[in-house]
Amino acid sequence: MPDPEMFDAAPEWRMGLHLARGGQDRAAYLVIGGVVAVAVEEIGTPVEPVEGVSYLRASWLNPACPRRAELFEEWLDYLWPVPKLSVEHRLDGFPQPEWREERRHKRQEATLAEQDGAGGVAALAPALDVVEARPALAAGAAAGARILPFATLSEPAAVMHRWEAFPVSRRCAAGASSIAPATFAAPEREKAFIPSGFSALARQGLPSVLPTCFLYTLEPMPASVIECGAPASVDGSGGGTVELRFPHATPTRMPILEPVLLPPL
Repeated sequence: MPDPEMFDAAPEWRMGLHLARGGQDRAAYLVIGGVVAVAVEEIGTPVEPVEGVSYLRASWLNPACPRRAELFEEWLDYLWPVPKLSVEHRLDGFPQPEWREERRHKRQEATLAEQDGAGGVAALAPALDVVEARPALAAGAAAGARILPFATLSEPAAVMHRWEAFPVSRRCAAGASSIAPATFAAPEREKAFIPSGFSALARQGLPSVLPTCFLYTLEPMPASVIECGAPASVDGSGGGTVELRFPHATPTRMPILEPVLLPPL
């Protein structure tokens, strides 16, 4: 990302993710952690941005790495540059990756085949067309304004967690005493169900191409405003996790600790 700071004040679309457009053709991008952008049309393809620069073999993913933040910044320098981006606040017309479109057609064909045996193809086909005609990456139109349905206040000893793909966070930086506004997290009980980076993607229904291996622990001040609920997955169905969102800049009871490193698999 040429100017990652532009995403610092922008509401997250999902945990650790923003939507953006850039270039002369206004191509769609998924922005991970505010620092790495992936063209939506490339989601589902092999992830090796530059020959010899592998995410899963990166030195900063080694548990014994002594200079994690420094080596992560060097890794970023090797990635292909992207054009100047602008934050995308609406999902209207956001493109659907080809691999997801193929999966949709296969699911539709399988369902129709089942109904064919029961003599119900003609009645079911129109309904499927309506159900599947959702925007590209989520159900809903306003990415930047997305909120969760319930609001409450945090308990005095509440602990929340957040999973990110990188060892340096722009929304809950280690050593900081505040969580950025419009930042997503999950309650303490979710931690037991997410032992690895890829399991975090699966449980939270995130369309990211990188496993979220860095577990950040957040301890908001008592009575902090939080929004909560169950997220919608990328195809519009219910997600598998409980989701929280800090709508405002939220001070913490103590400085945020360095993230815990989880295995990718």
